[in-house]
Amino acid sequence: MAAEIQVQAGPAPSGRGAGRRGRSLRRLARWVTPLLLLAPAAALIGWLLVYPAVEAVQLSFTSWDGFTEPVSVGFENFTEIVHDKHFKEALVHNLLILASLPVWVGVPYGIAWALNTKIRGWKFFRFAFFLPVVLSPVVIGIYYKIVLKSDGPFNGLLHSIGLGFLATEWLNSPSITLLVVIGIIIWATFGIGVLIFLAGFSSLDSEQIDAARVDGASGWQVQRHVVFWQLLPMIEFWTILILIVSFTALFPLIYTLTHGGPGFHTYTVDFDLYQEAFTSGRLGYASAIGVVLFGIIAVAAGLVMGILRARRPS
Repeated sequence: MAAEIQVQAGPAPSGRGAGRRGRSLRRLARWVTPLLLLAPAAALIGWLLVYPAVEAVQLSFTSWDGFTEPVSVGFENFTEIVHDKHFKEALVHNLLILASLPVWVGVPYGIAWALNTKIRGWKFFRFAFFLPVVLSPVVIGIYYKIVLKSDGPFNGLLHSIGLGFLATEWLNSPSITLLVVIGIIIWATFGIGVLIFLAGFSSLDSEQIDAARVDGASGWQVQRHVVFWQLLPMIEFWTILILIVSFTALFPLIYTLTHGGPGFHTYTVDFDLYQEAFTSGRLGYASAIGVVLFGIIAVAAGLVMGILRARRPS
């Protein structure tokens, strides 16, 4: 009898072991399968984005003209950046563009709120506001360069309606050209913000809004204390996107619109990087500018997210 018991009980540990191995294999399969599916895309991203970024960091410590062998110069490029007058001017201009952030966020927010109330013609306005986004920055730059020149259509319109005293060199006046460029940049990009905020308004928790109204909250109080906090993730996303655009995506517009002029009054960091790399042939120094620019964006993005999240109610 004891022998029978031992024989019958013997296979049990082996069965439990097989079950554990089966569960381990299934868990492994759940991890491995997504990784295998993502591997081609990850390899492509690594080849097109990660590898060039690492290469740029390596080149930032060299002197290289793009043809001869790079020569290591240590931190010389970064030291030069600290004393580079043109880089400092360009950085100030980028920061002034970024200073328009409240307008860049507030205008799309207000327009999206108005469109969300289904005002008359809201479908047409949604299309009209988004239209500039699909235009190439080169097309926008050339268009406004023609429209805003001294003898162009805009000054002609001002003269025809009796406001000729306002006509000026819109793109050749050191005092106002950067402001004109900022206005064009906002006009060309705010349609994306409108769509982002429209998506946010369409996903609001209506129960919280109704509860606030029942409690006697005014329309402004509902916007400030309920709607704003529900849309905060959208505001964070749009703010970070603006931050990236204002430092890295202005070159096509600046190049076609003002070419950094008059003088250096619309010089931006990405335009300065282009000039150093492809006009002066200093690709090592341009790589150092790119590394510094990445650091500036990372720090600024961290500060913006920290400020917004610190104000979020618990």
